[in-house]
Amino acid sequence: MKKIDLPKKLAIFPLSNFIIFPKTTVPLNIFEPRYIEMVNDSMKTNKLIGMIQPKASKEMSKNYVPELHQIGCMGKIITFKETEDSRYLIELKGLIRFKIITEIKSTKKYREYEVNFEKYHDDLENKKENIK
Repeated sequence: MKKIDLPKKLAIFPLSNFIIFPKTTVPLNIFEPRYIEMVNDSMKTNKLIGMIQPKASKEMSKNYVPELHQIGCMGKIITFKETEDSRYLIELKGLIRFKIITEIKSTKKYREYEVNFEKYHDDLENKKENIK
């Protein structure tokens, strides 16, 4: 991916106790309706999703919307499989870290943010480091 192709807004998948890094691949089991919608929308466009940690809170009601940490990692869906019970099994490949700027208000069930990649362009480099 080139710097010029980086999106200005990103669907965000907040997931506690989980981190994705650039150049790593992780399997995800998607089952919540809002994230099924997010994956559907992503598969129709650029296959990109942002992963980020929610901040810890004692509030855990059904309608609670967690505050998010500022830095996450954008990944691209590289494999996709629908199960018999309507879950999605995907693999997400980490591409580049991002900083969230502001939440975008929408009618979608999942959250979208304006994001900035400026400080993390080095994540896109294909450097082969020498191990001594």
